[in-house]
Amino acid sequence: VEALPPRAPATPAAYAHWRSRARVLLEPLAALMAPGRAALPLPGRPSDHDAQADRLESFARPLFLAALYLQSEAETDDAPTLAFRARLAAWFRDGLVLGADPASPEYWGPDANYHQHHVEMGLMAIALQLAPSTLWEPLSAAERALVCGWFATARGGGIVNNNHLFMSVHILEFLGAVGAGHRTDCAVIDAHLTQLETMHRGGGWFEDGINQAYDHYNAFAFHFYGLLWARLHGANNPARARRWRDWAGLFLGDYQHFFAASGEHPAFGRSITYRFNAIAPFALAVGERATALPPGRLRRLCTRNLDFFLSRPIYDPATGCLAPGFTDVWPEIVESYSCPASVYWCSKGFTPLLLPPDHAFWTAPEEALPAEAPDGFVRVMPPAVGLIARGLPDGEVELLNAGSMVSNTNLRYGAWKWSKLSYRTGAGFTFSVPEPTTWSADGALVARFADGRQGGRHSTTAVELAPDHLGFACNLGLKNGQANVGVESFVFWRAGWLLHVHHVTPRQTVDLALGGFALPLAAPEPER
Repeated sequence: VEALPPRAPATPAAYAHWRSRARVLLEPLAALMAPGRAALPLPGRPSDHDAQADRLESFARPLFLAALYLQSEAETDDAPTLAFRARLAAWFRDGLVLGADPASPEYWGPDANYHQHHVEMGLMAIALQLAPSTLWEPLSAAERALVCGWFATARGGGIVNNNHLFMSVHILEFLGAVGAGHRTDCAVIDAHLTQLETMHRGGGWFEDGINQAYDHYNAFAFHFYGLLWARLHGANNPARARRWRDWAGLFLGDYQHFFAASGEHPAFGRSITYRFNAIAPFALAVGERATALPPGRLRRLCTRNLDFFLSRPIYDPATGCLAPGFTDVWPEIVESYSCPASVYWCSKGFTPLLLPPDHAFWTAPEEALPAEAPDGFVRVMPPAVGLIARGLPDGEVELLNAGSMVSNTNLRYGAWKWSKLSYRTGAGFTFSVPEPTTWSADGALVARFADGRQGGRHSTTAVELAPDHLGFACNLGLKNGQANVGVESFVFWRAGWLLHVHHVTPRQTVDLALGGFALPLAAPEPER
């Protein structure tokens, strides 16, 4: 991959820059697109779902990137580029029919209760609506009926009570839009959207089901799907569409502060291997007139985030495709639900291509990011969220966490993703294995009990959120054996420094570990 510019290109080239970045990611995938197949043979560890789920994921997530690229402006494309676009579209159309056909050896199988298929099918339904002229309309009537029959296997199935409810909404809306709806679909759509709205905790922030976690899923799940629903189907319920647009505007006012001057965002929460999908809602909000933030600032933010990651060594050396990790290839950090294709959830980051090249997002003069302010900033999130974003003098940003924690049912995803007190760009982080029983101490307070087990914070209540400090109450402990350390914590800051004050009440013998930020292994010994 060629070297990328350190900052956003000049305005006239911005749109072309994004299209070229999409093609850079699609070309190694296209090299794996064998005729007669409905999956891509990406190397790596399988997920804990099943082989069919991983096969579908290897098709669905690149399909979304292809859809955004295919629907983008092509008037100035040369003949080789047009041929590439045609080959790409043809493979995905053929694969869609093969994968949906029960008589085909490439059949993905039907959706099922709480199956990963439901998630991928939701994204595919959106993709087909974003690029209908290349992915849907060329199909014959018989092929469309076959594909609709496969999507219909998602109707009525069990769905995890979190952002996954959006998938059912988008699948049923798609079926209705192409003439394959059922009379109960509208009521189900309404019920699922109503349930999603109960997860709103104020200021445009959502609690993702049972997880007391306010991380990037707010951006690339709740507001991404909510804004796309408003764009594609909001005319059917203008009041609800306006509600989701308004929430997105509130959220992005906070969320713009999550990005450093370099474009990097903190490695906070789960699924950080999706990398630049963190920017997914910005351009959607601009297109839906859901935000008053300057479009030139948001283009600068999105381009810097995209280029920050694409300029890093994040590619599989054998295929040139994206590989699991964050700022490099690091498959150990991915969750058990991830397979080699999971990283292509980053495709959501290319939603700026939904805006035409003459849109203000592309033409407005660039404006500085909040993180570029010489004196930094402090942004306090709503009380229920318990987060404070802080800009440092060197352009880095830090999330101070008084409210998010890992659910006891999701410890297998890695407690370190939520349990630290601070998450900072430009700084390293550690994680510990086995994840269900071990907690990393950098940026966190961890209890080490006499029997060798460790406990980090679970249920967390923010009690003070101020421009110069925060406070929260929590418990370091474990259910089995009733291990218990009560904690009242306060964190103060100045420039790049943090002061931690912890009042602890242990109920048994315990050692406490408190760490700062992790240093790279190559750091000089005096620094370490």
